[in-house]
Amino acid sequence: MKPRTLLLTVATVIFVAGLAFALLREVARGEAQLAGSLSGIVEVAPALYAQGVADIVRTDRLALILVDPVTREAVALKFESPLVPPQTILIGQRDVRDGETLSGKYLLVGITDKDGEVFHVTPGEVYGRMSEPLKLGTEQVRLVLDEPFRGSLFNEVGPAARPQAVAPRPGASAAGPLEAGPQRSIRGVVRASPALAGQVATSDRLVILLFDPAQGRPVATSIIPHAFLPQAFSIGLPEGVAVTPGAGYDLRILTDKDDNPFRSAPGEIIGRSREPIPLGTEKLDFVMDTPYQR
Repeated sequence: MKPRTLLLTVATVIFVAGLAFALLREVARGEAQLAGSLSGIVEVAPALYAQGVADIVRTDRLALILVDPVTREAVALKFESPLVPPQTILIGQRDVRDGETLSGKYLLVGITDKDGEVFHVTPGEVYGRMSEPLKLGTEQVRLVLDEPFRGSLFNEVGPAARPQAVAPRPGASAAGPLEAGPQRSIRGVVRASPALAGQVATSDRLVILLFDPAQGRPVATSIIPHAFLPQAFSIGLPEGVAVTPGAGYDLRILTDKDDNPFRSAPGEIIGRSREPIPLGTEKLDFVMDTPYQR
């Protein structure tokens, strides 16, 4: 074998061996992470949308908390943002803040947060907790947020079992929440025209888009995971986003059957405002009246 060929062969063997070693280490690291975690999906109970209790918007985040079932204290905390349920989740040893080693079983709690203060109650926030402690390493966990949030770790009314508040996330201010207030929002009820109502299923998502006519692009987006028409909605500009006094915005609401709002699927419908709508508008009656085609 020529020296050059031998050198290339040796280099190739070394490269392949190094790559295989790196892959094995990555697999081992992933297995170790799963062994020290709880993983699965988080969902919001459809009944909360139907009752107008749940209001999940793009600026919401999800606080995942592991709780010691004996001491009832939070031992690990992780935030997921943006929150678009159903959504995969993973929380465990990497999310412990004080270096404590986790072992055994823990309760899993989920709380939606609109204002950067997890244990401050804001309308539209919801709560869920696994009924029984789960052993670390458990996969395919299904955490359902099925109660309005009442302000404590165990969702009890009042300060009982309430841990220390979490510091606001970047972008939150002491002046108010990140979610748009009434004067920066458009609120109302969305429904389908009688001719198209039969095409809407409760499994459809509702995608709400707010356009600035001057920019010609969305400036705010909200996704409601289940369509229970007629349905209340709210969309607006978060604090910190400049608003032109007296300016109106174009509103579009469409159904999404395939988790891709930028691609039309059979049976999807859309509604478009016929003229700009001023922020602060309430009790808007919005109709989706056209098949969605792109």
